[in-house]
Amino acid sequence: MVDGVLLLVTRSRAPCQTKFVLKKSLELHLKPIVVVNKIDRPNARPHEVADMTFDLFCELNATDEQLDFPIVYASGKQGYARIELDDADTDMTPLLTTILRRVLPPVPMLNGPSRCW
Repeated sequence: MVDGVLLLVTRSRAPCQTKFVLKKSLELHLKPIVVVNKIDRPNARPHEVADMTFDLFCELNATDEQLDFPIVYASGKQGYARIELDDADTDMTPLLTTILRRVLPPVPMLNGPSRCW
């Protein structure tokens, strides 16, 4: 039922707090999109947070394909996302575009049981 996962990390919440969810995602062979949030704060340290997240992926034995995760830098409070830290503040389009590019659509089960909702 899950086709993709956004791993939301911040400076105040070290990536180790997301270890359980990330581990389950990697076991399902999902390729997470990492969102480094709260970059608008003066003490954000987005590069350090991204490095810690990469280390966590390695610790959980992520595949090479999973280690090639995209990073989106965001400020949920201010309502913008960026692919590069130097990009201009606009809106959440970079995050939505990344989701559309990285999360594969569901594969229908044509011979499976039908469901009524």
